[in-house]
Amino acid sequence: MFPIRSPNDEIIKNIDISSVSSTNNIFNFQKSFKRRPGIIDTPYRENYSTTPFSHEIEKLMVAPQKPSRKINPLPYQMLAFCNELTLKDDFYLNIIDWSSLDMLSLGLDCNVYLWNAGTSKAIYLCDLGLPHTISSVKWFPQRNSQLAVGTTEGKVQIWDAQKLMKIRDFNGHRSRVGALEWNRNILSTGSGDRIIYHRDQRSPNDYNQAFIGHKSEICGLKWNLEGDQLASGGNANELFVWEGMNPTPARKLEGHKAAIRAISWSPHIRNLLVSGGGHLDRQIRFWNTIDGRTLACYNAKSQVCNLQWSSTVNEIVSTHGWWKNDVIVWKYPSMQKIATLKGHTYRVLYFSLSSNGEDIVTGAGGDDNTLRFWKVFNTPSKNKRIENKSSLKLDALIR
Repeated sequence: MFPIRSPNDEIIKNIDISSVSSTNNIFNFQKSFKRRPGIIDTPYRENYSTTPFSHEIEKLMVAPQKPSRKINPLPYQMLAFCNELTLKDDFYLNIIDWSSLDMLSLGLDCNVYLWNAGTSKAIYLCDLGLPHTISSVKWFPQRNSQLAVGTTEGKVQIWDAQKLMKIRDFNGHRSRVGALEWNRNILSTGSGDRIIYHRDQRSPNDYNQAFIGHKSEICGLKWNLEGDQLASGGNANELFVWEGMNPTPARKLEGHKAAIRAISWSPHIRNLLVSGGGHLDRQIRFWNTIDGRTLACYNAKSQVCNLQWSSTVNEIVSTHGWWKNDVIVWKYPSMQKIATLKGHTYRVLYFSLSSNGEDIVTGAGGDDNTLRFWKVFNTPSKNKRIENKSSLKLDALIR
C-alpha cells in the first residue's frame, strides 16, 4: 500500500540514530535540585496556592471580625420640664453649655439655671427680666465659674456662678446674640445684626475688633484648638474662615444651600473643619481650610443642627431636625454610622459635650421639651496617644 523507502532516502539520512538507541531511556530524569537553606516546602507556599491571595491574607479573611463598639441606645438620664419651663424650638438659640466642673448652664426665657450633673441639684443664677430673653450661654474654659450670657436684645453679660453675681456688661449688638465662643480671654459674639465682635474683659471697651462680612444672621461660631482660625456660619448659606484678628475673611467656603449652624474643628487633624446645613441642604461637608477645598460631602437626609468632634477618638456626633430628629455617631473618615439614637420627637437643637469627652446632652423643644444624657464616646487608655497628623495629609484621610 505504501511505497517502500530505501535506506538511501533523504529523510532517513537525517535521522539521528543515537536518539532512538535502545540502550538509552526515552525519558531522562534530572537529579533533584538543591533547596536553598531556610526554605521549607509546605502546602502553604505560593507555588501551590489555588487563590490569588497569600496565606496571611486568607487567614485574615476567614478570621472572626472584631465586634463593633456598642452604644446604649437609651439615655442614662432624662430631664423633662414642666409647663412653666419650656425649651424653645428656635434654630438660632444656643442655650445649653456643659462646664468642666460638671455644671450645666441652661437659659430659659429670662432666667439662667445651673444644674449639677454629678449631684442632680439645680440652682438659680439670674433673672434678666423682660424683654431680655436668653438666646445663648457659654462657659469660660479658663475660669469655670464664669458664664457668658447673650440676650435677644443684643446684650452680652458675664456672670460669676460661684458668687451668683454679674461681673460685666457688653454693648454693641443691635439684635439677638445667638452665638458665643471663647478663645482664651477673648469672647467672640455673633448676632442677627451680621457682625462678629471680639471682647476682652481686661479692656474697658465694649469690643476690641469687629468682623463684618456676613449678609444675614450669624448662627454658628467656632475657634479652632490652636486659637488662630475662626469659622462662622450664617443664615445666608455663608461659611467664612477668619485668621486671627484680621477683619477680612481669609476664605469663604461655598457649597451649602441653607443656614449653617453646625460647625466643628477636628482636634486630631489641623485645618480640618466639618459643617452641616439646614433643612434645604442636609449635607455634612468636610473642608481643608488651607485652600478652602471640599474634601468630602455626605447627605444626612435631614436638617443638621449640631456637629461635634470627639476629643478622644476620631468620631463625630451629629444632631438632626426636619425630618428625623435623630442623634447619630459617625466613624471618621469612613462616615460609617456607629449608632443612631432615637427618642426626641422634635428637632434636636440643643447640644453640649461633657468635659470627660464621653457624655453628651441633647435637648429638643416643642412637645418634646426634654434634655437627654447619653454616653457615646470611649476614652482611650492613658498609654494610647492620638496622632496629630499634618494638614498636608487631609486628602489621604478622606474616602
